[in-house]
Amino acid sequence: MKLRTALLAATTVAAAGVLAATNATAAVAGPALPTVPTLPGTALPLPVRYGAPGAAVPFTEYEAEHARTDGRVLAATRAFTQLAAEASGRRAVALDAGEWVEFTLAKPANAVDVRYSVPDGTTGSLTVTANGKATGQLALTAKYAHVYGNYPYTNDPADRGRHHYFDDARTMFDRTLPAGTRVRLKASATTVVDLADFEVVAAAPAAPADHLNALDFGADPTGATDSGAGLQAAIDAARDQQRSLWIPSGDYTVTRHLQVDRVTVRGAGPWHTVLRGAGVGVFGNAAPNPSTDVHLSGFAVFGETVVRDDATVDSGFGGSLSGSTISNVWVEHVKVGMWFDGPSEGLTIDGGRIKNVWADGLNLHDGVSRSTVSNLFVRNTGDDGMAMWSAANADTGNSFTRNTVSVPLLANGFAVYGGRDNTVRDNVAADTVTQGGGVHVGNRFGANPLAGTTTISGNLLVRTGSLVPNEPTQIAALWFWAADAPLTGAVQVRDTTLLDSSYAGMQFFGKSITNVSVERVTVAGAGTVALQLQAPGAASFAKVVAFGLGDKGVHDCASGFAVTRGAGNLGWNGTRCGFAPAGQLEIAQATGVEYGFQPIGTEAVRPVAITNPGPKPVTIEAVVPPRGYTVDSGCAVIAVGATCTLQVRFAPAASGNYAGLLTIHSTSPAGPYVVGLKGIGFDPEGNLALGRDITSSSEAGWWIAPPNLVDGDQSTYFESLNGAFPQTVTLDLGHQVSVSRIVLKLPANWGGRWQTIAVSADGAPLVGAAEHLFAPEAGNVVTIAFPAVTARELTLTFTSNTGWPAAQISEFEVYAH
Repeated sequence: MKLRTALLAATTVAAAGVLAATNATAAVAGPALPTVPTLPGTALPLPVRYGAPGAAVPFTEYEAEHARTDGRVLAATRAFTQLAAEASGRRAVALDAGEWVEFTLAKPANAVDVRYSVPDGTTGSLTVTANGKATGQLALTAKYAHVYGNYPYTNDPADRGRHHYFDDARTMFDRTLPAGTRVRLKASATTVVDLADFEVVAAAPAAPADHLNALDFGADPTGATDSGAGLQAAIDAARDQQRSLWIPSGDYTVTRHLQVDRVTVRGAGPWHTVLRGAGVGVFGNAAPNPSTDVHLSGFAVFGETVVRDDATVDSGFGGSLSGSTISNVWVEHVKVGMWFDGPSEGLTIDGGRIKNVWADGLNLHDGVSRSTVSNLFVRNTGDDGMAMWSAANADTGNSFTRNTVSVPLLANGFAVYGGRDNTVRDNVAADTVTQGGGVHVGNRFGANPLAGTTTISGNLLVRTGSLVPNEPTQIAALWFWAADAPLTGAVQVRDTTLLDSSYAGMQFFGKSITNVSVERVTVAGAGTVALQLQAPGAASFAKVVAFGLGDKGVHDCASGFAVTRGAGNLGWNGTRCGFAPAGQLEIAQATGVEYGFQPIGTEAVRPVAITNPGPKPVTIEAVVPPRGYTVDSGCAVIAVGATCTLQVRFAPAASGNYAGLLTIHSTSPAGPYVVGLKGIGFDPEGNLALGRDITSSSEAGWWIAPPNLVDGDQSTYFESLNGAFPQTVTLDLGHQVSVSRIVLKLPANWGGRWQTIAVSADGAPLVGAAEHLFAPEAGNVVTIAFPAVTARELTLTFTSNTGWPAAQISEFEVYAH
């Protein structure tokens, strides 16, 4: 793999952009290392040693910009929404119809996986020839690429802000091509080729005699019929008979989650055995009752997901697994590659590929413990490449070891959100695009606070860090953010190389951060400083070497952060306050604009001021308001140092919660920019609860908190802590008002359940406890009517739920009539 390079000495850094391979990797000829690395993706002629960080992979990776071509090599850029910013190494080759790119094989190969982009709404092909002889063809499609607008994105070009340009196509040849073969890819139409992964794929093995065979249960290897039921029956039989299951070579249509527990499932290899379809996935039991003794290997899971939808459970592998293993698998075109819930422990993942997914590559979530992930190759994720998220329960004693994350389009290569005694070691992260760095440690997203000792060691971070729209900061390659609470858990950073960082090498941000030690770290080229301080706290630094900085050694604007310098530091003296302009706009109302309760049929106007600090003029290409708002925009080109003000109008025509994002598209490299707008269209005859203050006796997580009950969106919901009835929800209507009806909802696609609920008004009983049926055929809607009463506060008390041991509601509506 081109990223599998290492720090050889304090100031000798291995190549960024060299060819990918297995553990024995040869150096690639190229230009000499400049004083400041300014050519992203250039193959540097430095030695590569055995045992370098990153995943051991079965392929050799070749960058198109280093190959022969009659096309055009795209200029390097790191500007979000630009196509080349999403290319590995930030460069790629653009081909018109009939043009080609040609790779010379350093090793034999009988298969190739090509990373490419074609214009939205189109298809195409690449004809493959070997030394001029036809070898195969790759079908190309834009189906799984190109999204628009704001997170979580859409497929509508009218929303602008296009990104997520690339996808992969793979094929096997009819023979093994020897080293030295010239493999040419010729485009049938406009195509961008980023890279090609060549490998030797072994022939599919014969079915083991002692395994059950999925074909005997009706699985169809041709894909003509849905094999979901047959495969599930085979899995269940293998479990019951305590035998392993064999899935032979084939392309199986599967449009469901396959449930696994106490079973071994093997395929003929991820090039040979493919489970493909909308909704496909292999899942353990739901937490908190994990599946155990599950062993999965040798197959691919290819979904049909074309845009991110956080209301669905959509991952290649998921659920909760303890004492289990996953190896040699391949996942594409799902929302999340792998998402595992705790409490659980003892999951081992070793070897595999996750590509072209819409959210995280892998997430260990909510109390996964003593689990390891190694030799996983992750590319083109729509969120963190690999994350540990200690949502309510601490992830403990886990390790990400020798993995590679390339081109995460949003967020970080590797992230540790809270938890205890976790490790990120000997990994590679490269080419982060927006709002993330190479490795991130933080107390964020309601995580169980960081505790114990978190170890970050032996990692190589290449061209990582990014700009943040709206926020007056830049993200470093290695960064710490104490967002929810001070970060006090011990963090040890060791033996790590930060190569050609887009901005700073290291960053401390937010609330107080203490108990961090940094030793034997090299900052080999950075766009700004070695150390960016934007938090109070303290850390120690020893044998930290920096060269090729774009600015002084430290950014610090009286942060209150104490730097203890030990022995062996070099190259990062000097401090400055403030960033050199990097093209980011400043939005005066970046924290949001509140319109409050606006009577329907009236309007309110609020300003949104945009300032351009430089270094170049910025063109405002479009301003897109959310539903219920309009914009008077005179902004066109904003000169350096100038400010332009938008006038944003809120004129609700009907009752509703008009929360949304005003999106500003521009030529700034950090955009699109967003401003949160919040207003309630108030109708005294409509839902009086919209946007009002609401609290609960408990909540299962910040993302399923009480405000979801008054947001006007039936798909978002509230859930209390499990197994702790009674639970209450209290709504403050803001003033005394006459009410006579409550409407309660659950998400329309949920299964039915009975919940026992009582209602009180201003602390006095109003409706006694009674069972209420939330039925899917009735839209999961329950109405509770009562004689009109004047009250300010209404409280729901839950004492049972047949669907889940917690209070669950998605909308709490209140009406006068």
